[in-house]
Amino acid sequence: MTTQQQTPPPSTAQRGASPTPWHRRAASVTIALVLLLAGTASIWSMRPPAPRPASVPQTEFSAQRALSRIDDIAATAHPAGSAAAADVRAFLVRELRGLGVRPTVQTRVASRLPSGGYPTLARVSNVHAHIPGSKPTGRVLLVAHYDSVPTGPGASDNGTNVAAVLEIVRTLRSLPQARNDIDVLFTDAEEPGLLGAQGFVDSGAVGDPRRVAVVNLEARGVSGPALMFQMEGGLTSTVADSDAVTSSFAGALYSLLPNDTDLTVLAADGMRGINFAYMDGVARYHTAGDDIAHVNAGSVQDMGDSGLAAVRSLSAVDLASDEPAGTYFSLFGTVVSYPGWLTLPLAVAALVLLVLVMIRGRRHGLRPSRAGLAAGSFSAVLLAAAGVGFGGWWLLTALQPAFGLGIGAVYHPMPYLASGALVMVVVLLVWYRWARRRMSPTEASTGVLGWFVALSLIGAVLLPGGAYLFTWPALIGLGTLLSTLSVAPRSPLHLLAAGAAALPATVLLLPVAVLVTTAVGLGLGAAPLLMLTLLAATALPLVEPRPSRRVSAALGAILLLGTAATAAVAASMNGYSAVNPRPVSLAYAWKANTGKATWLSRGGQDQPAVGRLLTAGPSRLDDRIPSLSGVPLYHGRAPEAPGLPEPRVRRAAPEDVDPTTGQRTVRLHLTLPDDVFMVDVFADTTHHSVQGATVDGVHIDTAKSALAEPWGWGFRYAALSGKGIDLTLRVKGKGPLRLRVLSTASSLPDGVDAPRLAPGTGWAGFPVLSGQTIAVRDFSV
Repeated sequence: MTTQQQTPPPSTAQRGASPTPWHRRAASVTIALVLLLAGTASIWSMRPPAPRPASVPQTEFSAQRALSRIDDIAATAHPAGSAAAADVRAFLVRELRGLGVRPTVQTRVASRLPSGGYPTLARVSNVHAHIPGSKPTGRVLLVAHYDSVPTGPGASDNGTNVAAVLEIVRTLRSLPQARNDIDVLFTDAEEPGLLGAQGFVDSGAVGDPRRVAVVNLEARGVSGPALMFQMEGGLTSTVADSDAVTSSFAGALYSLLPNDTDLTVLAADGMRGINFAYMDGVARYHTAGDDIAHVNAGSVQDMGDSGLAAVRSLSAVDLASDEPAGTYFSLFGTVVSYPGWLTLPLAVAALVLLVLVMIRGRRHGLRPSRAGLAAGSFSAVLLAAAGVGFGGWWLLTALQPAFGLGIGAVYHPMPYLASGALVMVVVLLVWYRWARRRMSPTEASTGVLGWFVALSLIGAVLLPGGAYLFTWPALIGLGTLLSTLSVAPRSPLHLLAAGAAALPATVLLLPVAVLVTTAVGLGLGAAPLLMLTLLAATALPLVEPRPSRRVSAALGAILLLGTAATAAVAASMNGYSAVNPRPVSLAYAWKANTGKATWLSRGGQDQPAVGRLLTAGPSRLDDRIPSLSGVPLYHGRAPEAPGLPEPRVRRAAPEDVDPTTGQRTVRLHLTLPDDVFMVDVFADTTHHSVQGATVDGVHIDTAKSALAEPWGWGFRYAALSGKGIDLTLRVKGKGPLRLRVLSTASSLPDGVDAPRLAPGTGWAGFPVLSGQTIAVRDFSV
């Protein structure tokens, strides 16, 4: 029983100056081993399963069966509107018919206004099939886009997922009829701007969107686990049924990033849904390296298992009802979930425990002022972690500028993360040695856990899906501290209490830090490094008693040598070769009116083969290419391409003039070269305003765009039909209206001394000026 007599603060001897009993050292080693095993198990549980052969029962998903179709889907680049995309579409229709469903091809012109951009259109051809349910309360919509970027075959993004959907359909046809309807949708033109999904929404083919639950399969890499990274609407129970690798923090983080998938459009229409993707190997994303040779069969198996489980779960529930969104996360291969309304109360409970530890701890020698000093000084450690993360990435891109092309991805990011983590361990040990001269281990731990409480409360309000990362270490750590305050300072139980938060911090923060690193690259390396720093801080009591200065110096030297060795390994693993090519950036821009041609690049003059063409930069381009204005580019004078096809504009009919308002109606027809996959049209709004615009019969937004002056309005058209574009403009202003038309082809022209990429180099991920030709012409109408 705890005595009510207040004890004085622990003496210097009590705070660790004298030797520690052997059982305390044994406890430290034991706890450290438990943490190591828990961390290893949490990472191991995210590994994709072994691919199942075609011999497994027909009621199971088989990656081998799915991948038997990949050659017909991703043998070559098949961007929307291309002949290769038409071949893939025809294959999908044949396969669905062979599986006993009746697909339809829905072709229409779709238009969408991206956030912060200008209207984008495409002529899309979606493949849609319907599998009726026995007593439907709604429908499950299984979605995968079938187009690729122009610069790569898109074997993983999104060929393997298209193949997985076909295998899921085959599996479903082998099972008893589901309760709810199941629709299959292969969308077109996802890459240019989610236009296939927009066209499907515009068609109204699904009826009441509130009774539709979407399962979307995507990829942002070529391997790794099938991560359920986004949930729209209350589908937490379905996420749990899928047993996918997941975290509601991933969904919260995704909502802050400028990334979209087809689910973005479908959810905006009122549908609920979940998004799956695998994200390892992001350095090959949108490049020629996203090919069949780099497909990971285990990832396909994981995607198929997760997607099939989600579809089966949704096809059995009442889709007319809804459930509130909740918190969910993977834990050793299972999904833990609880209602979202618990998020804030749990964070408040952590705060209450912190206050109780402060109040009751004073009776047992805990000084709140010292715990506050620990929390305040620990902010310097977190700032250091941010500095190492951002500063490390700056140093890497300074040493190897190719790392900075695209999304900040390297082929093997984990050794770099490990190197940064070792640096932070040294910083933590220095901080802890400083802190222990001023406070007890319990006071230092309380200060660290105060940060977990603060982040839990902030997360509960601003980022509810991520609050659990800090709430549970705070609850468990502070709860254990509170229950053991009366235990003798040298007891192993006291050590266990001081480091109790380390176990939940390990199994929750470590997997998310790994997933964030693989998904977003090292450009945001500060985020996972902050997580790992917080995790390591919870384990600092394990170094008790305070080692001598000599031991501390030796340990720091060993850690710094380990950092250097890890960095050397990282540099070696991320060297460029024919297997892991160095990305380079180059585009050819030609102004037809003047004959002036320019090489443009996002990379520098150090790029193999390409750098010799670049004589200036980086500098912001003038208004010749409005969509690139404001982007720092390297550039150089280029020879004029002989006979380069260019866009053409002609009047399709005489213009009409409203005598009252002076508004002119101008009808134009644009003719484009055959190899063009995208065209941009801009209007000079210096002395004119666009009152209305119709493109191939579709009305588009006429608000001024955030483009470089004088080009205040424009639109983009992808997935071109080959028949040109009909454009009707209603304009006001004096004199002719100046239009600028840009056509973009996916290869460099002949006859301009265009470089041939040597082995060990490859075009950067689309759309980073990766081998395109941009032809520009001005017209007055």
